[in-house]
Parts: sequence; C-alpha cells; structure tokens
Amino acid sequence: MALRPEDLNAVGALCAEGRGGEALALCGRFIAEHPDHPHGYHMRALARVLLGERRLALPDRDRVVALRPREPGAFMARAEDHLRLGDFAAAAADLDRAETLDDGHYWPMIPLLRGHCRARLGRFDEALADCARVPEDYLLPGFGAAAPGSAPQLRAEIATLRAPRA
Repeated sequence: MALRPEDLNAVGALCAEGRGGEALALCGRFIAEHPDHPHGYHMRALARVLLGERRLALPDRDRVVALRPREPGAFMARAEDHLRLGDFAAAAADLDRAETLDDGHYWPMIPLLRGHCRARLGRFDEALADCARVPEDYLLPGFGAAAPGSAPQLRAEIATLRAPRA
C-alpha cells in the first residue's frame, strides 16, 4: 500500500523513541514513492534535525525549496537550520527570500532573526533597522541561546557585538 503524507506523522515520535533509523527509512520510502512531494523531504530534514544531524538536513531543505520556490515556509525552515549551524549569511539570504514571499504570517519573526544574523555578520546598522521593525512586546520562543527572542534582546546583542573588545 502506498504511503500517504499522514503516514509521516510518526517521524517525530520515532525519533523521540530512539528509532531514528526507522524514521529515516519511512521518509525514504515516502520519497521513493512520491519524489516530487515536498513533505517527504521536509520530514526527513526534520528527522535529521531531531537526530542532531542538522547539516545532513540541508540537502533535503534545498529539495523542498526547489519543489516549492514560492513557499516562504520552505525558506524559513532552511534559514533556521543555517542559523543554528552558524551560517548567518545563508540564513539571512533565506530570510530575505521568505520575506519577499510572505503574506505576513512570518512577520515579525523574519526581521528579528535576520537582525540577529546581520548583527553576527557585523552589519549593525542593518540589524538595528530590522530590530526597529519588531514590536516591543513580540516574543519568539524556541531558539534558546541560539538567537534573541525579542527586540530588547536583539538590541542588547547588537550592543555587545558592537562594543570594542578589550
């Protein structure tokens, strides 16, 4: 019986149970049956991330972007992986692309994360411009120490990075 996209709902649980190989195999079977369906690649990338193999997720993220070049979420997912890997230039480029496609769903997440990337790249004026677009009461959880979760935290990061080193 052919796999359906819903069959991939088990991927997260399989990874959490320490059955990452099974999760990857399930995604591989779905991709073999549906090579032009982005969900298989997305879920295999997610499995890689959950298994601590974020760099191995990037080819699947690239495939999702190739299959859905007008979907801002495809660029957002790849940007998150780049950001967590410390490739701030690639993350900022994906955030730029996502912003051109976004209907407002990812605002103000985009300028907050892009501001962080630009700050890490030493592009402080651009980072501050992004930060100015983020409402003061906006909070983005889930990144922990990987990225600031609010405009005040981003401003603090910019000030710290901009400060002369002793």
